[in-house]
Amino acid sequence: MTAPQLPIAQPHHASHPARHPPPRPRFSHRPLRHAACAVLAGLLAASTLPAYADTPPPRMVTDMGGAVVSIPQDNGPIADLWYAHNEITVMLGGAGRIAVSAESPTESPWLFRFFPALLKARTGIRPDTASAEDLLARHIALVFVSSRAKAEELRRAGLPALSAEYATQADLLRSLDMTAQALGTDEATRTAALYHQRMAETLTLLHTRLASLPEQNRPRVLHIARLEPLQVDGGNTLVDAWITAAGGRNAATVSGNHRPVSAEQILAWNPDIVIVDASAGVVPATSPLMALPALQTGRWWRNPRGIFAWDRYGCEDLLQLYWAATRLHPELFADIDIRSVAFTFYQTFFHVNLTDDEMTRILSGNPPAPDNARERKEKSH
Repeated sequence: MTAPQLPIAQPHHASHPARHPPPRPRFSHRPLRHAACAVLAGLLAASTLPAYADTPPPRMVTDMGGAVVSIPQDNGPIADLWYAHNEITVMLGGAGRIAVSAESPTESPWLFRFFPALLKARTGIRPDTASAEDLLARHIALVFVSSRAKAEELRRAGLPALSAEYATQADLLRSLDMTAQALGTDEATRTAALYHQRMAETLTLLHTRLASLPEQNRPRVLHIARLEPLQVDGGNTLVDAWITAAGGRNAATVSGNHRPVSAEQILAWNPDIVIVDASAGVVPATSPLMALPALQTGRWWRNPRGIFAWDRYGCEDLLQLYWAATRLHPELFADIDIRSVAFTFYQTFFHVNLTDDEMTRILSGNPPAPDNARERKEKSH
């Protein structure tokens, strides 16, 4: 702006006295200039800072290996590379975010039947086949894996990866809480808390009814993971944990999952009860295992399989505890209707209403009927 002009002197005439206009008020533009600068500075700041001001800080999550990992809060795509963990992510409301999955419709048909949104994901990708470059190109915001080493490898590549591994009910709950924290939603938090409650109630019920049971009345149970090649599940596993909690003893004197073993060794163990993983199929009539008294007397069962295998590392472990207890000690759990328990579980935690036929198939370890075309209303997550 130009400074205000000074008044100009009028020429003097003898016949008239000099007349001067009244002085114009003087004022300064400095306050206005300062105010304008302040407003301009504010507008510039507002245009350059939203990327920082509007982005919430990341969640700091401690995984099952003890690593503290920064998880972005943008709720971006998930790569769930541990097949057993996918149903936990789904149960906690994350189905719609899974872009890469270790699961596949062939291996877990019930999962994809109930949650068809997963059909849009890239499926069948395990940690050993996952490419960090591919995950980065897909803008994956959260990765779940089953080992500390793989999680560290992916983190070095720039991916927020969490190790979700567990082998006991207590660690399952810790992994569940870790997953809920990583997802960062109220739904995940509520569901995890409810699952905690139901697991505590189940374990308390089993412990109360089995507390006075002598050791010799706890059957020796063999869990067969595969028939070809022959593999069993030993100690230090979640399988061992549910066998013990349901009032049994693990007949396998090995440690770990999917341990290779000979038929001769199983015959030497001579278990009281045999449980076969649903994916293993049925013991062939020509198998040497048919010499086992447990198989000859009908004390063997094929394990149920639903959204995931009940007997392995998914959240349906809660159902496995009830099922195993009713099989091992039917006289102590005669009041437990496993169909009713399972109906309620799937309604509560997966918002799925099973038909009677679907429940029968799940309890028998069978896949969905191929001609079952009834539509389901997918829950929006």
